Amino acid sequence: MREGLTQEELCERIGYTSNYYGQAERGAIPLSRKLAEKLRVFYRTTFEYLYFGVRNDRVSEDTEYARHPIYDILESCTEEECDVLYEIVKPVIRNIRDYKTEEQAQTDEKDENS
Repeated sequence: MREGLTQEELCERIGYTSNYYGQAERGAIPLSRKLAEKLRVFYRTTFEYLYFGVRNDRVSEDTEYARHPIYDILESCTEEECDVLYEIVKPVIRNIRDYKTEEQAQTDEKDENS
């Protein structure tokens, strides 16, 4: 957590309950645009990172943030298409995060045994 905050302290600062935030963090409920905006501002990050875990350090010549092309695709979709894409992507993202967590745990275990 930024500045060494606990989840409860973060939630107090952004105006959400830790129960609601925890559900969104675990993927039990979708990350709402309103919560994502609060987190984006608080952590000074991008929606891309919050929703997809992708850091984007691309900066254009005029020092503007270069958006990921997936946003152009999503913006051109109908609401129904977005709903379908969400259902497809949600388990993929969960699997990626689980894999990264498992990979990190294995790395930590190797470091402990060294």
